Amino acid sequence: MTTLTLGRTNFGVLVRGLVLVCAAAVVGIVCGRVAISHYALPAVELLVAVPILLALMPRPFAACLLLLVLLCSAPFYSALPRAGVPGHPPINIGDVLLAAMVAATLWRRPWRVWPIPVRRFYLALLLMLALALIPTVALAFHGHTPARDAINGYKDLLYMTVALTVALELSGRMWWPLINAAIVLAVIVSILSVLAAASGSIGHLLTSLDSNAVTPEANPLGLGTTARIRLPGLFLVYAMTIPTLVMVLLVKDRWRTARTVALALMVAAIGVSLNRNMYFGGLAGLVVTLLVGGPRLRYRFLIVAATVAAVVALILESALTPPTVTSQISARAQSALSSQVLSTGSAQSRADEFSHALTSIAHHPWFGVGWFQNYGSYVGSPGLGTAPRAGVEDWYLHLTTDLGIPVALAFLLVVGVVLAFGVSRAARASEPLDRAMIAALVGSVAALLLSCLVGTYLQDPNSMAAFGFACGLLLAAGIRAMPWAGRTLDDRAHSRDLARCA
Repeated sequence: MTTLTLGRTNFGVLVRGLVLVCAAAVVGIVCGRVAISHYALPAVELLVAVPILLALMPRPFAACLLLLVLLCSAPFYSALPRAGVPGHPPINIGDVLLAAMVAATLWRRPWRVWPIPVRRFYLALLLMLALALIPTVALAFHGHTPARDAINGYKDLLYMTVALTVALELSGRMWWPLINAAIVLAVIVSILSVLAAASGSIGHLLTSLDSNAVTPEANPLGLGTTARIRLPGLFLVYAMTIPTLVMVLLVKDRWRTARTVALALMVAAIGVSLNRNMYFGGLAGLVVTLLVGGPRLRYRFLIVAATVAAVVALILESALTPPTVTSQISARAQSALSSQVLSTGSAQSRADEFSHALTSIAHHPWFGVGWFQNYGSYVGSPGLGTAPRAGVEDWYLHLTTDLGIPVALAFLLVVGVVLAFGVSRAARASEPLDRAMIAALVGSVAALLLSCLVGTYLQDPNSMAAFGFACGLLLAAGIRAMPWAGRTLDDRAHSRDLARCA
C-alpha cells in the first residue's frame, strides 16, 4: 500500500512538472514571437502598467494624487508613453489611469450609498457626456485627423469625472491629507514658475519640455517685452489659492507658517503668469468666498488684509524689490482697465474669434462644427499664409461652437448643481471651519469659471482635471458638513479639533 501511494504521488508530481514545462514553453514561444514583432514595446508597457494599475485601483488617494502629478508635469503629453492600443489613438497613460480610477470608484461605491448631491452631479455630467458624444461620433467618421481631434476633445471632458472619486471616496479620513497634498503640488509648480521668471536658463529648460511654458509677452502700456510663465499645473495653483488662504486664516496648527509661505508662492506664480483674467477672477472669487463664508471669516480676512497691505507697501518702497517684476505685473493688471487694451493684437484676435464663433453657432446651433474644426476664423496674415484657428478663447463659446448649444447648457447645469449645493450647504453648516472651506471652494470654482470667459484653459486635460478636482473638493466639503452623512466619528472629531485650534 505504501509503495502504491508513493508511486501515485511521484506520478502526480511528474504530470504537474510536465504541465508546467509545457506552459513555460508556450509562454516562452509567445514572448519570443512578440519580442521580434512591432508589438514588443506595447507588450512591455502592458506588463509594467497592469500591476501598477491593479495596485492603484483599490487606493483612490494614491491614484488621484498620481494623476494630478502626471497632469502637472511639463512633459506629460510629449515624453510619457501613449497607451498601446489598436489604431494608435491619442490616449496617454494618464487617460488610462483616470479610467481605472473612476471605474474602480463606480465598482466599489454602488449608487444606493451615494449622497443625493453626488447623484445630481453624476446625472448632469452623464447628460453632458451623452450629448457631447453625438457630434464626437459624427466627426470620428470624417477621416483619421478628425477622428483624433474628436478623441482628444471628448477625453478632455472625461477628466471632469475625477470629481466622483474625490467626492465619494476622499471626503472622509483622506480629506485633509488630500487638501495638503494638493497644496504641496501647487507649491512645487509655483516654485518652478518663480524660478523660470528669475532665471532664463531654467525658463529655457522648461520651454524645452513644454513649448507653451514660457512665452514672450509685449506689454500694452509700452513697457517692453517680458516672459510669461504658464506651466501645465498653473490652473491647479489657481484653484488651490483661495482654499489655502482660508486655511491660513482659520486653521492654527503647526503647519500654519508653511501654508503662509505656500500662499505667497502661489500668488507669485499667478503674478508671473501675467494672466489678467486670473488677477480679476481671483479677486472676484475671493469676494464670493467672503460673502458665503460668514462673519468670522470676513473679520479674520479684514485684519490680515490690512496687515499684509501695510507690509507689502513697505516692501515695494524698499530697494530690495526688483522693479521690473512689480512694474510688469502692475502694468499688466492696469492694462485691463485701459482703453489701449482694445487695440492690442490679443483683443483684436479675440474679437475676430467671437464674431466668427457667433456666426458659426447661428448656422450650427444643435451639434456645432465638431471638435477643433474650422468655424471661419483664421490666424496669420494673407501675405504669409493663414490657418484655421483651433477653438475659441472663451470656453463657453468654444463648447457651443464645436458641440452645439445643448452641450454648453449641460455644462452650465453641471457647474450649477455643484455651486448651488455648495452655497446651500455653507449657509447651513454648523461648524465655522466647514462653512469657511465650502465658501473657499465655491469662490475657487467661481474664479475658475470667470477665467474661462477669456481663456482656453479647459481645452487641455491638465486644466480640466484641476477643474474637476475643484468640483470634487466642493462636493466633498459639502458632504462633510452634512450631519452624520458620509462621515465617520473620527472625521467629525478631527474637524472639531481643527475648528478649536483656530
